[in-house]
Amino acid sequence: MKIGFFITARLKSSRLKQKILLDINGKSVLDRVIERAKKVEGVDGVVLCTSINSQDSVLYNNAISNNIQFFAGSEDDVLERLLAAAKYYGYDAFVSITADNPLFSIYASNIMVDMYKRNQHDFIITKGLPIGCNTYLVDTKTLRVVNFMKKHSDTEVWGPFINRSDFFNVADLQVDNSPFKDNIRITLDYPEDYKFLRNIFSNFNPESIPSLIDVFDILKTKPELLKINSSRKQLAVPIEVLAEIDKEFESNKAKAKKFAKEIDKTLNPNYYIERIEM
Repeated sequence: MKIGFFITARLKSSRLKQKILLDINGKSVLDRVIERAKKVEGVDGVVLCTSINSQDSVLYNNAISNNIQFFAGSEDDVLERLLAAAKYYGYDAFVSITADNPLFSIYASNIMVDMYKRNQHDFIITKGLPIGCNTYLVDTKTLRVVNFMKKHSDTEVWGPFINRSDFFNVADLQVDNSPFKDNIRITLDYPEDYKFLRNIFSNFNPESIPSLIDVFDILKTKPELLKINSSRKQLAVPIEVLAEIDKEFESNKAKAKKFAKEIDKTLNPNYYIERIEM
């Protein structure tokens, strides 16, 4: 069983230009994400997954300097890009995060890998943590089924294609004791987010990789930091997009079951919750 850690990264951001290359306490945002990914236990490699667009080619330098794997795939089809990377490097499953989340939970990711090794869930997602701290895990054969079912190439929003316990074996990793919930942003989309993250990292040595508990302790002692980006809210997926995904999913269920058999993928619909404390 080979498990990877995939970091999806592009330089097309419009709200905050080339945000993942911005400096945070001596290292780029992307490098901060990579160093955390390398700390996750039980993974066999870290892959920087970007696009074939020429503007993203500079990210290859980050992969080389950090001694990790690199994959350039589809510009718009995130699912196809992730699947192609998994096939190319031979990963049976992968944990993943986008490159604008430099403080994702290493501990929760460790638990997630262990869950997959024990039960081979199709999809696992962390819940109960602030925005930007939750990772997810996808089984590669499951992703092949999902990729077969979809019709549209632009899958920037793809979670609703796979987070379906009526069709797949889905698990939630629920963090019960987080002092900061999912109304708090610890992610990078806006200038205010950048200021917020810089303030957090300024409390640590430039070479340290702070745990999420360390970050929470800072926010407890300095609650004024939470006001920096409190006016910014996470954009919700439009209802019409979710409706279109639902329609597409339902119309392709029968074909997907047949395809799953062809690739020797057992579909075992189930919903499981594992509760942890940090």
